[in-house]
Amino acid sequence: MTTLEQYNWSNRLILIVDDDRASSMLLELIISKTGAKMIFVSNGRSAVDTFLSTHGIDLILMDIKMEGLNGLDATRLIRERDPHVPIIAQTACVIAGDKEKCLQAGCNDYIPKPININKLMETMNKYLSHTNPIVKVNDLFSEN
Repeated sequence: MTTLEQYNWSNRLILIVDDDRASSMLLELIISKTGAKMIFVSNGRSAVDTFLSTHGIDLILMDIKMEGLNGLDATRLIRERDPHVPIIAQTACVIAGDKEKCLQAGCNDYIPKPININKLMETMNKYLSHTNPIVKVNDLFSEN
């Protein structure tokens, strides 16, 4: 069994916020091995709107540097409505103090880019293994 195959998140819904298509594709490739369903958006405004309109999001991977509404501001807006959903900053912002800014904005954790796959999976699992899915993901994506 490979490292990715040990994670079974088939009943999980993950919102991935990233304005870089290559980063989104990499995250999709990695996370798809877990069975999780994913929603992709490319900016902070779409992240907030999608979160508010989609029931059952279990975790958010939030890019920080984006045009318009950045990841820090999007995180603050999401936190106003839901203080519990895990938000993991995944960003190329690795200057001293950037991690602290992410945590102060309401992110639960921080993963620097380029992403270390093992660190990403361990960090996501830390939050996904301790929460129960609110709704069955398959119900959200059924064709009925």
